Amino acid sequence: MTYTDAHIHLAQCGALPSFAASAPYCACTCAHSPSEFRRQQELIAALAAPHVHIVSAFGIHPQEPAADDGTFLESLLRGGDIRAVGEAGFDLFTPAFAAQIDAQEKAWQVQVALAAAYGVPLVVHCRKDMERLFRDSRQLKALRAVVFHSFAGSPQDARSLLRRGINAFFSVGKPVLNGKKSAIACVRELPADRLLLETDAPFQTLKGEPRTDPADIARVYQTAAHLRGIPVESLAAQVHANFCAAFGC
Repeated sequence: MTYTDAHIHLAQCGALPSFAASAPYCACTCAHSPSEFRRQQELIAALAAPHVHIVSAFGIHPQEPAADDGTFLESLLRGGDIRAVGEAGFDLFTPAFAAQIDAQEKAWQVQVALAAAYGVPLVVHCRKDMERLFRDSRQLKALRAVVFHSFAGSPQDARSLLRRGINAFFSVGKPVLNGKKSAIACVRELPADRLLLETDAPFQTLKGEPRTDPADIARVYQTAAHLRGIPVESLAAQVHANFCAAFGC
């Protein structure tokens, strides 16, 4: 069985789950500064295991929207050093983040354009600003794939994005472990071929946790399989197929 984690930050984690030493494992890792990206690449190079498949991504995070990083991002795309752009998007979760909306908008437009120009998937971070995603649905429709990391919308929102012709995949993480209703509804109701699972390690902690371990993906799978009423092995096979459809394998 292959555990597939659609969103981690390898440079921040420092290591993959221990079971990746001997069992099939896939993940997409995102970096958000040149130094973090270099560390991410060093860790990927050190793995060199045929049963481990890591997709490397770089993006301008909406919480730190330095649009100047667009030049670095394009250099990575031009050199074939990354296979996805992101995470990119909007974050209005706090007043401080919301105050940066103009910079977030500029960084977003740069990244959507680059993902389209280089034919790579876009990994989306969006909190409390779903309207802009619908606004830009024509641009997103033109992309190879759009992966909504830690999707915070409802199943109805997801179906609406799909109806607009977006090749969208919706990733759900540890909120399913603490009873978040929207996350549970998405796991239960999303089309099987559009569902991804993630940890966002080392972030997205539950109450009392100092950090998220990449190994927590196993807990996410067990809960998701229970919610869908299928064996975890069947879920794992479908999620891995979805990951390959979104990112390539």
